[in-house]
Amino acid sequence: MTPEALGPYNRRVRLVVEVRDDQDELELASGVFGAQGWGVRPARAADSVTVDDGYAGLIVEIPVHGSRWTARSTAVEQLTTLAKRRKLDLWVRESKLIPPKSAQAQTVYHVHRKVPDDAGPVLRWLAEHWTAVGGLDIRHTLHLRGEYSDEQRTQVLTELETRNIGGPPFDPGTHDIRRAIGPRSDAGSTERRREAGRVAVISVIVLVCVASGVLLGALGSPWRFTALLVPAAICWPTGAWLTSNAPHPKLIRLGCGVVLTGSATFAGWMWGRSEDAGLSGMLAGLGMVLGLGLTAFGLWYALSASWFSRNVQWFLPVLAAPLPFVMPWVGAFLHAVYLEDMFGIPADAVHVGFYWQYVVALRPLVVAVLFLLGLVAVAGWARHFNVQAPVSAFFRLMLVLTGLVAVLTVVQIALDDVEKSADRTMRAAAAGHRPPGYFGLHPELVCVKPLGAETPVVNGPVPTGHPVVSFQPSGDTVWLWDPSPSRGKDTYRHALRVRAEDVELVVADGGHCSR
Repeated sequence: MTPEALGPYNRRVRLVVEVRDDQDELELASGVFGAQGWGVRPARAADSVTVDDGYAGLIVEIPVHGSRWTARSTAVEQLTTLAKRRKLDLWVRESKLIPPKSAQAQTVYHVHRKVPDDAGPVLRWLAEHWTAVGGLDIRHTLHLRGEYSDEQRTQVLTELETRNIGGPPFDPGTHDIRRAIGPRSDAGSTERRREAGRVAVISVIVLVCVASGVLLGALGSPWRFTALLVPAAICWPTGAWLTSNAPHPKLIRLGCGVVLTGSATFAGWMWGRSEDAGLSGMLAGLGMVLGLGLTAFGLWYALSASWFSRNVQWFLPVLAAPLPFVMPWVGAFLHAVYLEDMFGIPADAVHVGFYWQYVVALRPLVVAVLFLLGLVAVAGWARHFNVQAPVSAFFRLMLVLTGLVAVLTVVQIALDDVEKSADRTMRAAAAGHRPPGYFGLHPELVCVKPLGAETPVVNGPVPTGHPVVSFQPSGDTVWLWDPSPSRGKDTYRHALRVRAEDVELVVADGGHCSR
């Protein structure tokens, strides 16, 4: 019984379902379950299924995508929800997760060129090491079930000599075989246990070496170099373990150990050298790395084998098409908020390069994308653990509300950034320093020299004893901003409007202007 799933799945759950012992009810239940892509068959005598009086047994296999911890409850929930909707008289008596077939151990053989018989000792020594790392391979491999043995090696040579699937044939005089570098498998252990053991050993080695590197980088005493004794001590055993599946030259074994322990120690040293906040800062960095890892796995759970992954070829262009039109609008809006709301200067009175409108909108866009990725990662974890139907509706509602909150948060962050940038410009101008720019807006401290006896000014008079802020003008009208606190807290009253032909602007040097 092979279920034909309507969507992707990675778990199989088999259920024993008791259905009212009526032919019409049994046919209806089988048809409803089969329409969902589930495998359905009557219980056989070999199943030894016991059902209550008046009921018949059906074996239903439901494919489920997600975590193995919630696969059974999800399958039961799907079946019982469907039964209630279709008014079926049934009962789930038993559920069982069908484990995948254990992967068989296999040995991979690589075909490589032999070292010539007349090669000197130095050349032979180099060729042996180069062969061990795959340098002389001819890109031909053979995979056989089972662990390595002399009989298996003989079988490999026989197969290679008698079969040719294209390309240069195997020649025993010029070719030989080698096994890939890797740890030796424990006899009698399952594939899952072997993989778990390898991951555990590598994790312990990496953690120990990273800790040694952190001590080496964080401490200032000459005794810090003693931290290198630990990676140096485990270097050879690590290399020997990594290459234990086949005999390899000692230099290759040592090199494998150096690569693993050395890279982990160097990463720890870089971490310890760059971190000045001590242990708390390191823990914060570790928490950040953990958060990024959880987000990455959440995105994988959300996007893999999903509608997005199946339609990404047209979905991404649809998302990217509005960006060339939306980003300039957002950039112009932020520039307008900076000039008009903070300084009281009309946005069209200052010239800004069009490309800066894209640049200023990039930061809110990045923040919005990060918020979106975080929400998608949360949805991915919920999908992985199969959030049940009664909770999923509430979860979708909360996801929409959280999305709205995220949009408002991004807007608030962008406006706060504009306000902080304007505040830095105002404080620098009041202190007589050159104000910092803001994405294409380059304020300058200038001294104003009237060219006539009377100068018409909006919000005047024009200060001549201290410098004012001038943005790059556009047109015949010049807008200035007076940093003097005597004009009050309302920044609109600090904006001055004069005609360009009535004044002369000179770059200020310090906080005073000569009259």
